[in-house]
Amino acid sequence: MRTMRLLAILTFCTALAASCGTGGTQTTPGPDPPPVVRPTFDQTRAFADLVAQVDFGARTPGSRAHDECKAFLIGRLTTAGARVVTHDFSSTTPLGDGEYDFTNILGVFSEGKGDGVLLLAAHWDSRAKATRDPEPARRIDPVPGANDGASGVSVLLEMARAFTEAAPPRTTIICFFDAEDQGVSGSGLPQSGWAIGSRELAANWPEALPWPDEMILLDLIGGDNVHNAAVGTPTWSNDVFDLPMEPHSLQNAPDLVDRVWTIAERRGHTAFQRRTGTAVSDDHIAFQERGVAAIDIIDFVPPEWDTTHDTPENCDAGSLYQVGDTLLEFVYAE
Repeated sequence: MRTMRLLAILTFCTALAASCGTGGTQTTPGPDPPPVVRPTFDQTRAFADLVAQVDFGARTPGSRAHDECKAFLIGRLTTAGARVVTHDFSSTTPLGDGEYDFTNILGVFSEGKGDGVLLLAAHWDSRAKATRDPEPARRIDPVPGANDGASGVSVLLEMARAFTEAAPPRTTIICFFDAEDQGVSGSGLPQSGWAIGSRELAANWPEALPWPDEMILLDLIGGDNVHNAAVGTPTWSNDVFDLPMEPHSLQNAPDLVDRVWTIAERRGHTAFQRRTGTAVSDDHIAFQERGVAAIDIIDFVPPEWDTTHDTPENCDAGSLYQVGDTLLEFVYAE
């Protein structure tokens, strides 16, 4: 009888050791979760969004086109599933007569996820006067703003669509700045009256939004490599779509510049050039001043800059693709 009790005890202990000795019940590991499939950038859809913005007309302060485009952008971000926050403000501009109402538009994706907050931005207004038009009589006309404004917005709208397919791994905010393109050199205003909207937003960041750690600004990223005889090749332009490294960006956030340009090189996007370009007073400056690692991806500047020739015919969907594909890789695979 004693022998039987000992055998029973030994059998129990052996079973207990098998189940508890390694910290719990032994289970067969399940398969790893599938990796996030990085969405592709559709340059045709992005270019269609560029055209759609220009079709409203010049998105100048106080215009009907400005109001219609504002509703369009809010609707697109909402459809993409973003939590949309608008930041309204009023301001005078060097090109205007009196005070205008403006709106910065922000859409939040993957809120509360991952480490840090990424801000992707572009301006959505267009310039009230074509101050560099080759025809002096047209310098009081508004700029259509296909490249200078709509190009960066169109890339970010396509990225918002991508976010509906696969949520970004960290909190990402898409921001459309208003009142960027109304400056005049020597006006005496901060940044000579350019980038009014970004300065207002950086100084009065909505409490409902997390503060960004990194910022990538897009501006003038839709140009082509086709000579435009109507404007020639002005002294400020090299008549080529290229994206050198902007000096303020290099000084403020060299690591972020390197990460983005390395991805572009790996993806074969030759517009991204490992050389220093021209320093630009743009929407990234106000955020740099408040401690954000902020950079500007910009082709400064195409021949059509600040002219009535800034139209979709002088833009290229392939340029949008080089920038958009690089950013998608940055968001999902870095």
